[in-house]
This record gives sequence, structure tokens and C-alpha cells, in this order.
Amino acid sequence: MKKNIPFACPLDCFDACRLEAVVEDGRVIAIRGDRAHPLTRGKACTKGKKLLERLYHPDRLREPLRRSAAGWQPVSWEAAIEVMAQRFHQACRDYDSRAILYYADSGYGGLLKGVDRMFFNHLGGVTMPRGSLCWAAGIAAQRYDFGDARGHAPHDIARARTVLVWGRNPMETSPHLIPILKTVRERGGRVLVIDPLRTATADWADGHIAPRPGTDGALALGMARHLMDTGRIDRRFIDRHTVGFQRWRASLAAFDLRAAADATGIPGNAIAELAGHYTDQRPACIIIGYGLQRYVNGGETVRCIDALAALTGQIGISGGGANYANRSIRRRLNTDALDGGRHAVRHRSFPLARMARFLQTAQEPPVKAMMIAKANPLVQMPDVERLGRAFARVPFKVVVDLFMTDTARAADLVLPATHILEEEDLVCSSMFSPYLNHSPRIVSPPPGVIGEYELFQRLARRMGLDHFPVVAPGDFLQQTAGPLMESLGITWEELRSQSVRIPDDDVPWADGHFATPSGKYEFYSARAAADGHAPLPVFVAPARPDRDFPLRLLSTHYRHAMHSQHFMDRRDPPQVRLHPAEARPRGLQTGDAVRLTSLQGELAATVVITPRIPPGTAQVYQGWWHHSGAVNVLTADALSETGENAAYFETFCQIRAR
Repeated sequence: MKKNIPFACPLDCFDACRLEAVVEDGRVIAIRGDRAHPLTRGKACTKGKKLLERLYHPDRLREPLRRSAAGWQPVSWEAAIEVMAQRFHQACRDYDSRAILYYADSGYGGLLKGVDRMFFNHLGGVTMPRGSLCWAAGIAAQRYDFGDARGHAPHDIARARTVLVWGRNPMETSPHLIPILKTVRERGGRVLVIDPLRTATADWADGHIAPRPGTDGALALGMARHLMDTGRIDRRFIDRHTVGFQRWRASLAAFDLRAAADATGIPGNAIAELAGHYTDQRPACIIIGYGLQRYVNGGETVRCIDALAALTGQIGISGGGANYANRSIRRRLNTDALDGGRHAVRHRSFPLARMARFLQTAQEPPVKAMMIAKANPLVQMPDVERLGRAFARVPFKVVVDLFMTDTARAADLVLPATHILEEEDLVCSSMFSPYLNHSPRIVSPPPGVIGEYELFQRLARRMGLDHFPVVAPGDFLQQTAGPLMESLGITWEELRSQSVRIPDDDVPWADGHFATPSGKYEFYSARAAADGHAPLPVFVAPARPDRDFPLRLLSTHYRHAMHSQHFMDRRDPPQVRLHPAEARPRGLQTGDAVRLTSLQGELAATVVITPRIPPGTAQVYQGWWHHSGAVNVLTADALSETGENAAYFETFCQIRAR
């Protein structure tokens, strides 16, 4: 008999879907959306369905592998744990625990695998990255403005009369947002997309505004200045719930519609029309994407957009908000219960996007051992060729993964990971979905594969970490979810049988109390000033290309893959998309083989000519592995000024026929 068993999608995605595994004779034969889930409603994207492909893929790792002069050699788990213990002990003995670098990212969204951080804290604290590849600039910006990054519940977004989808393409990256936007339109509202690219979402929406890449902050400030000049601001909200407004207003004295038009390439009358629609057709919701903050000015851009929402009183009202992230569930989880932070007496950090620089220069102590989990930095990190050379300097490297990724191939010890269907876990998103989803163990791991939770329990025993908590995986999850269950008045068994959300957290800041030092929305942030950033929302012009590298490179997400996770079998070269105005003078046609070059490296690709890409840019999807061509051989390790986010879009390149 077939059984349909609900589980949680662990991908690093806005939607955090609840899926169903169709099981027959102990084997999963299909994956589909859970019709009973309030957000998923029976629909699963291609990426979620590919979880089945990854579960039974013939190239999946099924035993520990150790590099030797003769190549990769299978070893037992006992031997693998022994060599890890010895090399970690040696690093601590010769230097201290900071000689170990640990990096885990969002390749798996469950809570159970967070045991790795717990282990390294109990080891005494190690070298860890700060910032992010993904969203740190916007998170830092909203902490300055609001005190935290919080988003409206999906069903509350449906109450908007106007939605600005700003730098986001939910048709390809958040498909469960689309039915909500359809509801807005069915109720007579409008959905407008702001994006330099003509995306699938822009095609579907009621309007598309295409600023020059990196000038979204100028658009927001131009709209704000026009609304001030025409008296369409919310004085009541400003006077009661904000600080620093007059300072910010004065700073915009020269930023009129003409200045905004010059910066963005959008006519002044179009900016005025957009501003008027945003403030007059209330409530108006802004949904902020991550692409617009992948510039050096990324944090400042998000602050400009936040300020536009506050200026018009669209904060704390149903159907409004400046929605960048939604951390409502995670704020109510007891993730520190067993974290062991008090044992981490030694601390060292570095900007994540500059891992290569750090590895090449780290001293006192140098990095002697490294562990990577839930990440593939030798594909996803900027300037990966430099990072590959830096990796080679580290004497001992461990990678945990389902597959022999490019990062795993550069390691000394590779450990197989469990799949979401093979372990019980809890999964939630910090981006859009407000639901916490339980995921049961549905099938057993392949023989010889153990979960990371068991791995670190065994490694802690071998290294003599007597204070490392000995807790069963189910108990760990119960303790983590304890505060949430208590606040909702539900039991562990009830949590396991349903998806849960915080019922009273649909509209952030509805009470008018913010998490800032002043308790108000801060146009002027003394905290930002203390951190060395502009205290007011400002537009910082993006870098410009030069004669040698005239095209800005936009390395965007591919709709059928989550970062690099679904490229095991692809051998086709990546495609570079160019505007006809860039292709014609170069004599290029669709299908031509080309070579892209930047200061960092070069990439072979094929051309697609399309007017959907603005002139002056080259767009290449990220995620392809090195056997096909990884776009991050081109990208620079630039950082956003706020948040130390990878500023991928500050890379410039040249393109020539091969």
C-alpha cells in the first residue's frame, strides 16, 4: 500500500514548504505538495521535487572517504572520527582552538544539524565567519531602522491595495507568494515590480519599473522627496513613532525628481506617478528582495526603502510594511538551550565573503584545520579560484555533504550526510513563511551513513568534552521548541502533527513600539553612526565600469536549483544573457561560444541575446559546478558597507567570442 507522509522541505527558500512523500514498500516513489498546509496548499516547486532525485542518486556519498596518495580511500566512521579528533587536538595543542575554522551555511534548513555549532562552542570557540553571502546588508539595515527584521504574515500581505515587489522574482524564487499577489489583484489592487531585469514576475505584474542596477536607493529617495514636496506624508506616524525625520528631510534638499531621474534612468514623471500610487492607494506593502542589496551600497538601499515606508505611515498597519525577512518563529525557539556559548571563551571572526584573503593571511594563530558543512564555498563564494589556492594552504579539511562537490574534492576527509527524509527535524524559514514544520524520519539512511547529530556526539566523547550535552535527537528538538510550544499551549505530539505559526504576529510593530534604542523607528540611527556608517538613509552611487571591463555582471538565481545543490549531472556550459545593444557591436548572436573575463578570472559560456537584460550588463545564473563553469571564478570579493554582505554585483567583465 502507498502512504502519504508529510515532511518539511529543508531548502534555503522563502517558502519553507510542507511536502508529502509518497512511500511504497519502504521506498519513496514521489514528492508532492501538502494540500493541508496553509501556505503550500498542494503545490511543490521543481527544487522541492528534486529532493527525491538527491535521495536515491547513484553518486550520493555512502561512506567516509579519506584522501591518500592513491586517491580517495573508504574508511570506517571510527577511523574518520579518530583522525578528526587527532587533528583538532593537535591544532588546539600547538596553538589554541581558534586554529580551527568552522563554516556552515544554509544548504540545509533543519534545526538538528545545528549541533555542529554546539560542538565547536564546547570545544572552546573557533574561528567563524561573520556577515553572509546572502542577506546580511538588509538585515543590518533593518536593525538600524526597526531594531529587528520582521515581516508581515502572508495572509496579511493579501490585504494590501498596492504591492511593490522590489528586487525580487517570486515567480521563480517564492512561488507560494504568487497566489497571495493574485488575491491582491482580484480585490482591485495592483502589483508593481521594480527590477533592472525583465523577470517572469515583471511580465505577470501590473507594471514594471527598471532602474539602473544599484540605483534602487535613489529611486526610493526620489519618491520620498516628491511626497514631501506634495504634502503626502503621514505626519501623525512621523511625530508619534519616529526620530530623526527633520535631519533626514534636510539631507534630501538637493535630491529632487531630476536628481533621482539622472541616477536611475527613470523619467521624473514616472517616479512621481509611482510615488503617488504608493501613498494614495493604501495600504501599500513593499516586498524587498535580496538582489538589490548585493552591491556595496546594499544596506543603504534597504534603509532608503524602509524610510519611504515609514514616511508614508505604512509601518505597523495591516497590508503594509517593508518586508525583507520574517524571523518571528526563530525568535521564539530556544536555540541557545544547548548551544554551549558560555564555553566559547575564544573568539575570532572574518568577513565570510573574504574567506580567501583571511586564509592566506591569518596569523596568531594560522588556520590549521577547517570543517565545512551545509555549504559549497568553492562554487558559491566570490573569487573562488583564489579561495581554492587558499584552501590548499590549510593542512586538514573536513567536508560533510551528500555529494562530492567541488568543495568536498578539495578536502582531506569527506563525510556523508543524511537526507531530510532520513532524520526527524524541525524546519522553518527566516525569510517569508511564518510556519514551523515538523519532519519525521520516513526512510532509513543508506547502510554506513550516520547523521551529523550522532557524528558530533561521538566526536565529543572521543575528544573528552565531558560538558558536551548527551541528549537524544528528539529531546534536543523538544527543548529547542519548548518556548514556542509553551506560548502556543501545545504539546510536542501536537507540534509533530501540524505546522504552527505565531497567531499574534501577523503585523510587525502594530503596537508602535520598536526594538531600537529609542523605541521608535529611526530615520537617524546613532547606532549606525557608532558603527561607522551614515546615520541617515542616503544614496551611494554604485561603482562604474571601465574600458577594459565595461559590463556589470549580475549572477542571479536559477529557477530550477537552490544555489549549487542541483548541478551534479549538468555538463552544459552556463549561458550569458546580453542586451542586443551589447551583442551587435561585438558581432555576437544567440548560441555563440564566448569567454567572459574579469580581474578575477575567465569563464566559457554561450550567448543568449535578449532585451530583458539592460544594456551595460551581463547576466549569468549562479550554481553551475566547475566541470561546467562556475560564475564565481569572475566575481570580486567586494563587501557591502553595511552588514559585510557579499557584493557580488560589483563585478565587471568583458566578453569576447571564442
